[in-house]
Amino acid sequence: MRNLITYEQYLITEALEKSKVSAIKKIVSEKLRTEVEYTESSGVFTCKGLSLCDFTILEDILDKEGFEAKNIKLDGSLISGSTEFEIK
Repeated sequence: MRNLITYEQYLITEALEKSKVSAIKKIVSEKLRTEVEYTESSGVFTCKGLSLCDFTILEDILDKEGFEAKNIKLDGSLISGSTEFEIK
């Protein structure tokens, strides 16, 4: 029971996470000119309608801003798919 956080600490950490999510969405949507959605339950970002053949493009964009992408994958086909990724 001693390791439980207080309600105030929970609110602070929750606010930091939401600001981190909005920053990532803004960065990726501006650089790649696509709509970015975030699924809270799984922690996955989705670039709607963007099929990246070379995942290093996304990794470089996020790395410059101090984020590290993991589990980058293509959802769908190269013509009409989406790119999904998570942040470490």
